[in-house]
Amino acid sequence: MPQQIDEPATWVLAAAGELNRHGSWTGRIHIHKLLFITEVLQLAKPPFKFVRHEYGPYSFGLDEEFINLELSGCLDHSYPTPGYGPRYEPTPKGRAVASKLPEQAANAVAEVAAQLGDRNSQKLELLATCLWVERREGITGEPEILSRVQELKPKYSEQEVQRGLEDARKLVASLAV
Repeated sequence: MPQQIDEPATWVLAAAGELNRHGSWTGRIHIHKLLFITEVLQLAKPPFKFVRHEYGPYSFGLDEEFINLELSGCLDHSYPTPGYGPRYEPTPKGRAVASKLPEQAANAVAEVAAQLGDRNSQKLELLATCLWVERREGITGEPEILSRVQELKPKYSEQEVQRGLEDARKLVASLAV
């Protein structure tokens, strides 16, 4: 009996495929942030619960999917640059599974991936954290957002946080949310 691939798998595989297509490193953080952004901007509803985490919005359920998809032969990883984490890519089987994502959701994933392009994981972490603070915590004033993000992410300078918020706002505007 062939293994049944569930709906969460289609989201991960579609996200990995679209990120690859747009020049992303496509690590776990990249996929987490793409799906969080898709959800928080209400472009589509991925079946994952996101929580605030050390590396920004994170889903434990999404992380479990990586293992399941590798074991099922739908997702492959490589280490193209020594010292960096893995880069994920759907296998031919995985691309077939990804194609089962409903059109509206697939379009949303593709649109966000196109906007994220080749941003590195640190920029995505900061961008997603800014969106978390504004959209999930409901903090709306720019000084308050900057202060809260700085509190959550003290490793980033004030200027980096400012650029992260500007990046988040440009992303929101480009996605016409």
